[in-house]
Amino acid sequence: MPPRDEKIVQIEAALRNRFFPNVPKIIKQGRENWTEEQHDLDRLSRSLAAYALASQCELDDTTATGAITDGSNDGGIDALYFDRIGNRLVFVQAKYKKTGAAPTQADILKTINGVKALQARQFDRFNEAIRNRLDEIEDALDMAGVKLELLLTFLGDEVGSHVTTDLNAFRDELNRFSPVMTWYTTGLEQIYAWLVAEQAPATVDDQITLENWAGTTAPRKAFYGQISAAALAQLVEDHGKALFERNIRHYLGSVGVNTAIERTVRSRPGDFFYLNNGITAVAEAITPAPGNNLKCAFGLKNLSIVNGAQTAGAITIATLAGDISPDAKVLITIIEIGNDVDDIGRKITSARNYQNVVRGVDFAALDPNQERLRQELKVAGITYFYRSSAEARVRRDDTFTLEEAAVAMACMAFKVRASAELLQQPKPINAIDFVVAAKKEIGRLWEQGGTLYGQLFPAGLSGVRVCRSVRMYRFIDRILAGTEQSETGYHRRMFFRHGRYFIMAFVALRSADIINRPQLELVPADITLLSQRTNELSELIYAVTVPQQAFKGYLAMFRNLTDAQPLANSVLQRLAEQDAQQQAMQPATLPAQGT
Repeated sequence: MPPRDEKIVQIEAALRNRFFPNVPKIIKQGRENWTEEQHDLDRLSRSLAAYALASQCELDDTTATGAITDGSNDGGIDALYFDRIGNRLVFVQAKYKKTGAAPTQADILKTINGVKALQARQFDRFNEAIRNRLDEIEDALDMAGVKLELLLTFLGDEVGSHVTTDLNAFRDELNRFSPVMTWYTTGLEQIYAWLVAEQAPATVDDQITLENWAGTTAPRKAFYGQISAAALAQLVEDHGKALFERNIRHYLGSVGVNTAIERTVRSRPGDFFYLNNGITAVAEAITPAPGNNLKCAFGLKNLSIVNGAQTAGAITIATLAGDISPDAKVLITIIEIGNDVDDIGRKITSARNYQNVVRGVDFAALDPNQERLRQELKVAGITYFYRSSAEARVRRDDTFTLEEAAVAMACMAFKVRASAELLQQPKPINAIDFVVAAKKEIGRLWEQGGTLYGQLFPAGLSGVRVCRSVRMYRFIDRILAGTEQSETGYHRRMFFRHGRYFIMAFVALRSADIINRPQLELVPADITLLSQRTNELSELIYAVTVPQQAFKGYLAMFRNLTDAQPLANSVLQRLAEQDAQQQAMQPATLPAQGT
């Protein structure tokens, strides 16, 4: 799980993306001289109120935003909603403070008095946002058995003792004759859990019809037979990517063999069954209807196609040109895996996909840690493609792939070590090992059975850290690529072409202050410092390499550990000398004079 400050970063990004377009700045009485920063925090508080209401009452964002009542004369009520299905009137008091401060006793007493005023029908005390909803409020107050719920939402963990005492006294007062009122809090952990849970992929529960089928029950239940290509395409259209949640790849688009599949299913439908490998699917439970072996319907719980995403995708694309002949059939195998306690689903996915041409990076999709990172990043509006797909090829500022993340982490996540440090036990992680691997055998970075992948993507790695590393990597790479293009000398051009990963490792070494900030974006101060450090370190490293130019080219120098590590030792020594000189140039602190 990410640390507290990174959770707040993701929550803020989600609130800005989802609610700010409909939560404008408002000028409250007595706050006409607020700064833009104060107005920004006010909008975040109102957005938090809307989100808490949306999550608690299962509302869409637009409806939740419309329930905001925060403003002058709001009676301490930031949002309210009459949940007619749940027969409850929900009041929200929200505080968006990064310190985690909860609503104060004064805040809560104001809210309590506001609820009491509504109960007493003293509506003239309230602002227009509340008066516009009097029909809704009065309907709730006149409804027998309605419950009043007071929700406190903030970025901390618990409210103060005085707040608890006041709220309990108010609750007890209303509950003298029957349980009418309750109050509860949603702090940072609950808010973050809601946001992440929203990003979990949907499960697919559906029914398909198999023709000419057979089955087995031991050692586990499985069925195989023919499914019509048209029915398969409809399944994909109905469920989209959720249908391929256990697959190592999504549909890669109309490229290569996929184009041939599209053409064959349309032009030779009767032969398609014989020319295609078919697909494999797993399901938590399979329930056959009382059909016969010629044709039978099967109910499938939590269905996922684990092999054959390209076939299914290509057939679906082919339907765009018109209806597919009913003669087009596809072989499908469906295996029941239950709750997958023995990880059989992953094993089936891995084994069945080894039969086709796939890249090593595709199997990283079987790591549940990658799905966790995707969900975390999606909370903040960042799309992380850890499965190959057609969409993943389009590079945008708010998207990146597993491959790019792996290279960025290899260059930015570890400390450059001198040879003497590497003699320690246990041996410390060394950035040079990773940048050499990225230059020489980049596939080792995402090799599931290798030693590097687990260090690049440990269980504790946060989405914010990955995103920040990718953005730093992209920025530095643009600087170094631009420098390479501008160089006219052969040696310098080759240095900037082949030494980029090595240079980045040293920029990261000198930029812990930037790397460790819990922010998604690089602010102007970060960009200035990174640009300056990249240029300075590039020149320093180049100067260290000059004596080696006569003996070895830069490609060999940066892709072999036997050359790169001694070079790193020399650069570290040069940096230490540079730091010592700068420290010596600083004025000494004068001792205090005695009396």
